[in-house]
Parts: sequence; structure tokens; C-alpha cells
Amino acid sequence: GGVWAAQRRLVLVPLAAAVAAGSIAALVLPSDHARAQATPTRAPRAPVPARPSRAPSGRARAGAGAARRAAQPRARLLTVTFYSEALRRQADYLVYLPSDYTPARPLPVFYLLHGIPGRPLAFTVNASIETRLEKLIARNVIQPMILVFPDGRIGERTATDSEWANTPAGRFESYVVDVVHNVDQRFATLPSRGDRAIAGLSAGAYGAANIGLHQLALFGLVQVWSGYFTQTRTGVFSHATRAQLAHNSPSDYIRTLRPQLARYPLRTFLYVGNGDSDRGQTPPMAAALRAAGADAHYAIYSGGHNWNLWTAHLDQMLIMAARFFAPRSCPSPSCSA
Repeated sequence: GGVWAAQRRLVLVPLAAAVAAGSIAALVLPSDHARAQATPTRAPRAPVPARPSRAPSGRARAGAGAARRAAQPRARLLTVTFYSEALRRQADYLVYLPSDYTPARPLPVFYLLHGIPGRPLAFTVNASIETRLEKLIARNVIQPMILVFPDGRIGERTATDSEWANTPAGRFESYVVDVVHNVDQRFATLPSRGDRAIAGLSAGAYGAANIGLHQLALFGLVQVWSGYFTQTRTGVFSHATRAQLAHNSPSDYIRTLRPQLARYPLRTFLYVGNGDSDRGQTPPMAAALRAAGADAHYAIYSGGHNWNLWTAHLDQMLIMAARFFAPRSCPSPSCSA
């Protein structure tokens, strides 16, 4: 809405182009990728072959190069195109498969929702989330997980604001559900709510809270990074009824969820910067979640409403998700909230 729009203007960074190959296209291999400045494509195109590197001179250099290539992680950042029943069109999402990924070893999945304005690649461009994940895995702090970045833009326009909700502008909450099902069909996942988490920042944090509470059978952990919990008649909700606003205001409907939360236990963690104008919404929302039966915790950290805050706590959020997925697999004390 207009009250919070100015607070939620994220820094726009030129983003890497997706090289589409059918329905799945490799963006990056390996994970430590160059962040090329290019315009993303709107529709799948014919595969573009990777440019081969210059052949080394001499057998020794060739052998050394082969050894280096063998030692590199085989992590991949992919763009997936599929038909979304909710949006009634071809839609995309990004998926990061860690270097340990193999179809023979199903992994838990962490879903991350970008802010507005923003796009799925924001987590990689602004915070190098895939590099952080690989370092934590290499240090045996966490077990591998798959990262998924849905696309909450209306018509792929970066400055648009879908609120990740089902509105006349598009059924974006239901699209996220479509993404979950598509990920489970395409990749080796652990398809249970105990092995799925959803998080987001800014408008994506609101989306994670709203979708997570509406879809309790899908997600067992919800993280809210600088979120808000009430909708007003602005933006995509300009013509919403009172019932529609209430249905999309977690602070309003949380009190009705006690029976569902008894069936589907939920763990939540909310945080916000002490310089965020919406920081006052976080403590009462955490209290309302606890009153309804959720395992809810919150923190107010030093910082504002920006990537400095979110990047500073990104490792902590990854570790927290890993601890939720496999409580006994994370030996570090930093796994706790």
C-alpha cells in the first residue's frame, strides 16, 4: 500500500540473462558466477552453446585444467519454464541445485520470495545466496538444500507489485503453490511440509507470511524478513472487499487458525530492523502466532529496510532452515534462532 511503498524501494541491480533451453535452462555453472549485465528473455529460445575456452598448450596444462574442472562443484542455477494453472500462462522460477545434488539423494527445499520492485535473481545478485549456501555446506554447518526463487512480477515487469496474493492482477499465491508442485515433479525433493520452508523480504516477507499461513499443509517453517501483516485498499487491493482484505491480512485472520495449527504445527521466525517504520508490527504478530499455537519467535536487529540488513542475517536464516529440516544434522550453536 501507499503507506509502506516508499520504505520498500529496493536497490535495482542489472541482472543476469537467462539462457533458455526448452523448459529448463542453465543460468550458472558452477555457483561462483559472473554477474553479467543483460536483459532477461521473455520466452524460451533455442539453446545457446557455451563458448569453449581456448585449448591449453601442452599435455601438462591440459591435465592441470582437467583436474581443476573435476574439482569444481557441479552446482547449477537454473530457470524453469512451466505452465501455471493459476496464472493461465507460461511462467518461470529459478532453482539452485547445490553441488551435492544428485537425483539419488532427495533434498529439502527453501522457497524465497523477492521484494517489490525486484525479481528472482535479487537473492543471487545482491546477496550471493548460492555462494553462502555452498560455504556453509563445505564447512559441515548445514546439510544441502535446494533453493527456489518464484517470480512475483506482474507481466515480468520489475516495478509491478503483485503482493504475492490472489487478486485481479493475477493469482500469485496459487502460482507459488504451482511452483511447489512443479519442483517436486522435476527434481529430487523431500515432498513433505517438514522439508519445506518459505521466506521473503519486504513485500516478499508479507507474501511468505500470507502464503505460509494459507498453505499450512505445504510449509512447516515461515521466515519473515522485514514484513508487514495488514492489507489496505491500495495497489492490487484497490477494489478489494472487506472480506478480501481480511483474508489477506495475517494479523486479522491468525486468530482463526488455531484448529489448523493444531493439525499442522508451524515454526515461524520474524525479524525487522530497528530503523524500519513498520517495526512495531512484528512483536504483536509474533505474539498472535504464539497465541494461535505456532512456535513463533522474533528479533529486532540494528538496521533499516535494505539489503545491508538482509545480507547480514542471511547465513543465520539458511542455518535456521537447515536446523528445521534436520535438527540433528546441524552441530553449530548458531543454528538456533
